[in-house]
Amino acid sequence: MSPHARPRMHRSSTWIAFAASLLLSCLGSRGAWAETAVLTSDGTLYEVFIGPYQSVVAGASVVPYSRSQSFPVVALRTTPPNGNVTLEVVDGTYTAEPKGLPSVGVDESTGTVLVCYSKFLGLMSDLHIAVRRGGLWVGRDIEPSPGLYLSLNPRMTSTRQQYIDFDGKGGTVTKTRTIFSLVWWEESGLSQARYAPIFVEDGVLSVDAIVAFNLNDLVGRKGFTDISGLPSSSYMFPAVERDPSSTKGGVLVSFANLATRREQVISITFPDDLTKLTGASAAGGLPDAQVRAHVPIGRELGDGPIPMNRDTQADVGYFLSSTGRTTSWWTDSTGIRYIRNDAPADDPPKTLVVRPDFPVDRALSVLREMTLKN
Repeated sequence: MSPHARPRMHRSSTWIAFAASLLLSCLGSRGAWAETAVLTSDGTLYEVFIGPYQSVVAGASVVPYSRSQSFPVVALRTTPPNGNVTLEVVDGTYTAEPKGLPSVGVDESTGTVLVCYSKFLGLMSDLHIAVRRGGLWVGRDIEPSPGLYLSLNPRMTSTRQQYIDFDGKGGTVTKTRTIFSLVWWEESGLSQARYAPIFVEDGVLSVDAIVAFNLNDLVGRKGFTDISGLPSSSYMFPAVERDPSSTKGGVLVSFANLATRREQVISITFPDDLTKLTGASAAGGLPDAQVRAHVPIGRELGDGPIPMNRDTQADVGYFLSSTGRTTSWWTDSTGIRYIRNDAPADDPPKTLVVRPDFPVDRALSVLREMTLKN
């Protein structure tokens, strides 16, 4: 599916037709993603995937005539160094509604596991997070923009940041916090990518006050968004990776800005000295200063045209470099297809052929290395 044009979504009939075709496309696409697995420093592997309930929970398939055994659930597989695998259903996903490809992140300082995924509800799609800590699950929703909406294709990574704060005794202290960075695409009154940071500070995961930011606004390039002439797969896959050049727990983000009709690459960081924020005080800081400690700082690194020939039913992945260079890729029957963001808008995708002696993981490693070098 490649919707090439639509009016603005002020008419419900227009929204229904658009949402139905877009959801069919999303439900039909599948891929293998780095975001679906995290390896921690102690050697524990965390993986998330979508599968029928009966394949995740032992014994579910023997319940006769049970429709629930085929519910599409998000599953978490945990493999510690000793190889004793545990498999569990992510809280809130034991429902009949289809789910979008999940992502997983881990805060090693607290053992917190965070899973994000989208859930399709009729002609709308919600973004959810589920948090597991101490063997218990807690679920939260990410608030969408007002009105009709689709929240699609979430991607997530986590970073660590050192920062200075007041110690409550009249001095200062250096702390370290974990930042989960979540990006996704939202179709609502505007078509745009969004970003939400989730913090683990002083051992506390802040999931009750998650604030989402429009990436167009973050870089000061907002306005009317126009998808006319574009296949949906050319713009609805934002990407996020750790920024290897950042000392502040920063991330790199690539997203299509339909207000400028450019695919932008930015870095996102956060204040690293909370004592210097206006309104800060030794008593702990005014509420406004504490809020601004969690406001992302966006910096443009580069951009390129939105690729007209990235027209695919498959999920699209990215490799990002701190120089603003990106390579988007997807798989089909010919191998790995890819386009760099320095190519012309109408440039056809190149193909990296996969062979038994040159498997997918090796091909992707070569593709990433090419992106980072050039």
